[in-house]
Amino acid sequence: MENIRTQKGPRQRLILNLGSLDIPVEQYKELANCIESMLTGQKELFSGDPAIETLAAKASNEIRSKQADEAKKKTEDTTKPRQAEPIYENMDIQSLQASELRSLGPEYACHSIWNELKFDDVLLLSGVSKHVLPLMEALVIGRLTSPGSERHTHKWIESQSAIFELTGKPVKYSLSSLYRAGTTLFDYKNSLEAHLATREKDLFSLTERMCFFDLTNTYFEGRIPENPKAKRGRSKEKRSDCKLLTLALVIDEQGFPKYSKLYPGNQGESKTLKEIIESLVKTNPMLASNRTVVMDAGIANAENIEYLKENNFHYIVVNKGKKDFSTKDTDQMEAIRKTDTYTLEVKRREKNGEALLLCHSTAREEKDFGIRNRQEIIFIERLNYFLDGLSKKGRTKSYPKVIEIIGRLREKYPKASKLYDIEVVPETGSPKNIKAKTILWEKRNQYKDINKFDGCYVLKTDRLDLSDKEIWETYIMLTRIENAFRSMKSHLGLRPIFHQNEISADAHIFICVLAYHILHTIEYKLRQHGEKRSWASIRESLSTHQRLTIEYNVKKQNKIVRQHMRVCSLPEPDHKNIYRMLGLNEEPLPRKLYNAK
Repeated sequence: MENIRTQKGPRQRLILNLGSLDIPVEQYKELANCIESMLTGQKELFSGDPAIETLAAKASNEIRSKQADEAKKKTEDTTKPRQAEPIYENMDIQSLQASELRSLGPEYACHSIWNELKFDDVLLLSGVSKHVLPLMEALVIGRLTSPGSERHTHKWIESQSAIFELTGKPVKYSLSSLYRAGTTLFDYKNSLEAHLATREKDLFSLTERMCFFDLTNTYFEGRIPENPKAKRGRSKEKRSDCKLLTLALVIDEQGFPKYSKLYPGNQGESKTLKEIIESLVKTNPMLASNRTVVMDAGIANAENIEYLKENNFHYIVVNKGKKDFSTKDTDQMEAIRKTDTYTLEVKRREKNGEALLLCHSTAREEKDFGIRNRQEIIFIERLNYFLDGLSKKGRTKSYPKVIEIIGRLREKYPKASKLYDIEVVPETGSPKNIKAKTILWEKRNQYKDINKFDGCYVLKTDRLDLSDKEIWETYIMLTRIENAFRSMKSHLGLRPIFHQNEISADAHIFICVLAYHILHTIEYKLRQHGEKRSWASIRESLSTHQRLTIEYNVKKQNKIVRQHMRVCSLPEPDHKNIYRMLGLNEEPLPRKLYNAK
């Protein structure tokens, strides 16, 4: 409270409601003194209790913010804007202090894209209260600037970021309100994705002739008994010890997301295409037909390709196997790209209204050879180990067991297994206790032929109008969806998931997808100006542009007054360059000046 003079005499006015305090009543006075000392700079009143000091710091920051808002309202001139005039005062330079340093640069860039994509418009039309919008924006931008869980985002908002100075403060703010904001965002998933697809298309004149489709998964921490989507499956991050959740994503040729959907962790890739296409068309009818769908081999089975044909979609996919080509074709290939690091050669064949393109990459050849050579070395070592065991005590000698072991070995190292013929020779004797006498193996005759296909893969498409180079370059765009998944996992806190229930886990993933819309828009706009750095590098550079409070004592009418000025640090040359490319002002927020009371 503070004492003020009114026409009816002295009165008390509420400055701040501290809520419930986890300290004894006898320490209330100590807390009040500590708050006053932080506001006025009287070091002798500081508390030695860390708990008191933490509460006082939080309260003083809120009071300063309120005072700054009040001062701004009093000094606002609604007529013509006036140029700032110099202010000269008597100041004690020994009293100068800087406090409340908060990150501003990354938040400013993301906030501008949030407004450019008009997130608030679609949320307000969906019935979301305007008082909740700052929470939703902070939740999404938090994934971009300081990736983590909602609990981590809550701490980031409170003690590290100036995000609410950009968005405005919500009426109520707590960890629970952040969880509710995330759930509300997921409730409007379809309307948000439809709006963003349209808005991005209009902003950047996207053609949307191609649709790239792929799946990834991420893992949970904990047992997750309450989430029916949490299933064990093949983890792409080698976390087979954890339950998984699968994300399907569709992007266009420029890498902008068009639609996303969540599946159980054990979802088969080939079983998702039909549902995704139907949901995508329902959300965005403009993509209903005459689009080219690009997929990897795991999704491109015969049933899915037939579905695309029936629904007037074109396709470019990876064909399983190379049976339509012989080793002679590898000697008749034509180079379509040469760089310092690799050469790409192709051989085309048309069959039944489809073009089959055998592609050979020198870079991939080295990779395939390395994998097979490593497997082959281990494969032979294990065969020798099993062979030696036939003559040693305590090792496996039973003929059926040895056959079983060899079968498992072939399954574990398939690339090496197909190069060898293996025979387990049994001893003569009783069929019940028959033992293995020896193990024989030799390389198959087609060993050299198999080597010729190292670095090769086959693309299949019904786009006969495309040249060999256009087919390959279109397929290579599929790496953009892999980059999207990589960005979500590395830069947007997609993994791991700590939520126990289904709706919270789904909301966590969807927030990452929304954050990726902003991330990709920033990178796309920067690339148009020749800036090829990733968001991680941009974020690191902008993190040094901060918001801070400068405190100092001035002498006014023979009185010492503590003044506070909330300012932005001066942008560095790289900050200015990034802001210029994004079309932003160099000063994110105006300065605020107010006296301590």
